[in-house]
This record gives sequence, C-alpha cells and structure tokens, in this order.
Amino acid sequence: MCKDRLISALSAAVPTTDCLGSGRWCVDVTTSHRLTIERDAVVDLLLTDSCSGAEGSVDIVVSPWARLRVVEVVSREGARNQLNIKLEEGAECRMTQVLTASCDSRVVASLDGRGARFELGGSFILTDDERGSVVVDVKHNVADCSSRTMFKGVASGSAVGKFSGLVYVAPDAQRTDSEQLSRNITLGSARIETLPQLEIYADDVKCSHGATVGQMDDEAVLYMRQRGLSLVTAKRLQIEGFVSDVVLHSAIEECRDVLLETLEHKLEKL
Repeated sequence: MCKDRLISALSAAVPTTDCLGSGRWCVDVTTSHRLTIERDAVVDLLLTDSCSGAEGSVDIVVSPWARLRVVEVVSREGARNQLNIKLEEGAECRMTQVLTASCDSRVVASLDGRGARFELGGSFILTDDERGSVVVDVKHNVADCSSRTMFKGVASGSAVGKFSGLVYVAPDAQRTDSEQLSRNITLGSARIETLPQLEIYADDVKCSHGATVGQMDDEAVLYMRQRGLSLVTAKRLQIEGFVSDVVLHSAIEECRDVLLETLEHKLEKL
C-alpha cells in the first residue's frame, strides 16, 4: 500500500504527544489532531487516510523559525479532510498534496508572524464518475510574508473536479508576495471548475493568480504516435509529464518515488 511504503521510506513514527520536535512523523487525517511544531524544529510530516468515507481535521501551529515539510496522500473514496496551518514569525511550511480518489479537501494557511512562508504544490487525478473538490485558503494577516500555490488537476470519463483558491491580504499586511496558479486537463466529458480569488486590502503588495482548463496537446500526441507509440500510451505520457513535476518537487524528497508510482498507477485508469 502507498501509505505503508511512504511510512517505510521516511521511517516515520506516530507521535505520542501533541508537541513535535525535530523528526519524522505520520498522522492519520481521518481523525482529529491538534499539533504544535516546536520553535526552531525541522519536522517532516506524512498525512495519510486509513479508511474510506471518514471525516477529520488537523490543526497545526508552526512556532517561530520552525520548518515544516508536509506530504498528504488521499487515496480512499469519500474522504472529507481539513488541514489548518498557523505560521508564526519566521516559520516556513512546504507541502505536497496528491489526491487520487473522490474527496473533499480543504487547506487553510494563516500567516500570522512576520517573515512566514507557505508553499503548496498539489495534484488531483479523477477518473470514471469520481467527484473531487479542493479548497486552498491562504491568509496573509501580517506584513512581510510570502506564499506560493500551484495545483494541477486531471479528470477523465464523467468525473468532475473543482479547485477553489483564495489569497487574502489584511489591511496591515504590506509587502505581501503571493502567487496562486491552477492548471487543468480534461478528457472525454469530464469537467473541472477552477475559482481563483484575490481579496486584497493593502497597497504595497505583489499578488497574482491564474487558471486554465484545457484539452490534450494534439500536436504532441501526434509527434509521439509518429515515433511508434500507441494513442493510449502517448496520451498517458503527456498527462504524466503534466502532473509529475508536482511530485518531482515534493516537499519531502524521500517520498518522491512512491508518489510518482501512485500517480502512474492512477493514470493507467484514464
């Protein structure tokens, strides 16, 4: 199983306390947790789902100058998960999220201390009649913080996907630097809806957002077919290249190979 292989790759342990120091930890998102990352700690956190149709939330406070790296994998049908991350002064969080089943996922990052930074790279792949919804809210509540969000979606068959992203900049959050991108490919009668939003109440900011929903690159597919690849293989390789860069830049490097195999296994069902 993907979960077991990730845990093994990281040698991650289940925490026995809500206060985490430097180390590698594994938490089940289908139950509720309230965690605090200690000041100056460097923490790798693996979030997994243990059962289908479960609902859970994880609240994390990242103390000043701590470094948090998160990988979340949602592979069981019907999950409803929320992750709330509060970043204090100088804290950083890098996150990679991979969703391969019907689910509702919400990530809320609150940048509450100067110099805080949040980065999220994510991907969802939906097939057949699956339904998936991803919400990412990034709240710049103080000055001198930065955030980056890149989410890529693929849907085939009659699947329906949705990405909603909000970047909020408070009135006193001057010198905010934020970027949000949503890129998507649909196959067949599948649909993906993308709703990026900026809500800015400060003057001295650098914020941007963008969203696309498109089809396959027919010229690239034709090029690969001329070199002997079947139509199915050519399409799969193109989509694999589209989503794999999210995993190649995984927040936790040791998770990269398992995540790539997880995506490839799902892509075989397109």
